[in-house]
Amino acid sequence: MPLLLSRSDLSPLAADDEALDDVIDAVQESLLRSHAGDRGESVFAGIGLPNGDELASQLAASSSGGASVRLFPRIVRGARRNAWLGIRIDGAAGEIDSLIALDDLNELRTSVPAAVGVRHLAPEQATTLAVLGSGAQASSHVRTFARVMPGLETVRVWSPTKAHREAFAHDVMARLQVRATAEDTVEAAVDGADVITAAGRTAPGEPAIPDPTAVRPGALFVSMTAAGLNLLPLGARLAVPTSQQPELVAHGFSSGFLRGGPPPAPPNAIELAQIIVNHQPARRSAAETMVYELAAPYLWDLPILTWITDWAKRNGVGTNFTFSD
Repeated sequence: MPLLLSRSDLSPLAADDEALDDVIDAVQESLLRSHAGDRGESVFAGIGLPNGDELASQLAASSSGGASVRLFPRIVRGARRNAWLGIRIDGAAGEIDSLIALDDLNELRTSVPAAVGVRHLAPEQATTLAVLGSGAQASSHVRTFARVMPGLETVRVWSPTKAHREAFAHDVMARLQVRATAEDTVEAAVDGADVITAAGRTAPGEPAIPDPTAVRPGALFVSMTAAGLNLLPLGARLAVPTSQQPELVAHGFSSGFLRGGPPPAPPNAIELAQIIVNHQPARRSAAETMVYELAAPYLWDLPILTWITDWAKRNGVGTNFTFSD
């Protein structure tokens, strides 16, 4: 019988930073399966709603792990109820396994794969994280990055609104017990930082750091929207999760946010999965800057929704029900 998981059911999981270790591991294992040839398919699309919002959706399936559906609003901000949904589908039976409220967990879709990259691409003994953004994405990135940056001492945040970045810095200090500062400029936030994440809502291809020379040699820049490509002419090395992406069955957003499929990774991009498998260093020297780019379809939803479902079943959480009574 399908398992219905409400926001209140999942609130203990959403608040548990230590539980993030398991989902980071699960996404890394999924990446390695894809890299080894696990066939996958994906549909990523958005359609307009009468209220001016855009309903985004991703349907994904792998030959080894079943399928998933994720629905979420993309444009309109503010409090919203019953708007973020995940569906896990059993691969053998083709039946729905769980319906999952993703109000507090949707951002894991980007922050957990990003943390896998930080785990293997960050400079050794990284202590300083710069966050460009102060919303839910940024908060989730700080939480997951802290799990893979054991030496984290300082978080610097920049976002356009002073009150937002100051509140964000205060929340980080309270949660992680590390020094956190709100910076007045992008350049001040990234100056000397070991790891930088463009966790804000940057338009595809728009540089998150207008002056790339502000990034110190040897840093890691994490991007979801090709926001760090202006670092490449300065000698930065581009890394992608893997070239073995799921087949993109359909792709596009009615708003024009995304049209057509994303471009293929440049032939000189290094694959994170290859680094993990071969236990080789990502950098050819300590001064080589890395750009980790996540702007492509992957199968992240499936291991994340499986992790949530398995946690609920272990803890006796949720309500069993059936559509087909």
